[in-house]
Amino acid sequence: MNPIYELFIDARGCFYEILINDVPVYFHYNIGATAFRLPVNSFFPKKGEQKISLRMISVVEGKPFPQGAEVILNIDEYPQGFPRERKVVFKYKTEPFEKDNKGVFIVEKKISVNVPYTLINWEDGIDLRKENKEVLKEQLWKVYQEYTLAFGNKDLSKYRELTKLRQKNIFISMYYTPEQIEQAEMSYVEGIQNETVKLYPLENYQLVFHGGGKLVGLQMPKDAPGIFIDNDDEENTFMEYILFYRKSKDLPLSIIS
Repeated sequence: MNPIYELFIDARGCFYEILINDVPVYFHYNIGATAFRLPVNSFFPKKGEQKISLRMISVVEGKPFPQGAEVILNIDEYPQGFPRERKVVFKYKTEPFEKDNKGVFIVEKKISVNVPYTLINWEDGIDLRKENKEVLKEQLWKVYQEYTLAFGNKDLSKYRELTKLRQKNIFISMYYTPEQIEQAEMSYVEGIQNETVKLYPLENYQLVFHGGGKLVGLQMPKDAPGIFIDNDDEENTFMEYILFYRKSKDLPLSIIS
């Protein structure tokens, strides 16, 4: 059996961040409730125990959560191609908050998964916190610019070059065939219009580390690490999450998540 794992998020009354194994899965910094599912196989590098982290933040900085603020997280498992056979393997719901709560809530939970693959693991990289941060930021910025140009020019070969490790992990974890891989890559790049890829000036970004310093990215305030993909239709805007690792000191940064 090739198991598919889907995370269901149902949240209201707060901003929140969800991470699996300290890798950002979804950051929500918009007003309004959310309820949706997304596959999370690529966040599980191998079978066994995994860590799920939730951070809730009040929409009004320094103020308590309002009455009814909550986050519900479920993870379903089902055999590839048989979503009707799904079963809940993880379930979490925040408890009601006291009226005088602090407006910040952090919790970590564990889940065990039984995936048949082993992915390229960023944990095998070096601790990037030990590097010169200004040099690191410039190196990231260069790749961000190349990534933006690849989208803008619909340059599939460049996109493949920049994202080969991340995409390999995604395709392995979702059990894609070679035909499905080709179709996915073509539809993804062709769906992005030149004027919709937004790269803001470097000074707008801050350097952020995840995974005990093994992962690094550039992040705008109240956003996820990555590049913003705009659209005339607001419902089709999204953040392209991007994190890098370096396998050894003599190798360049590589997009891994």
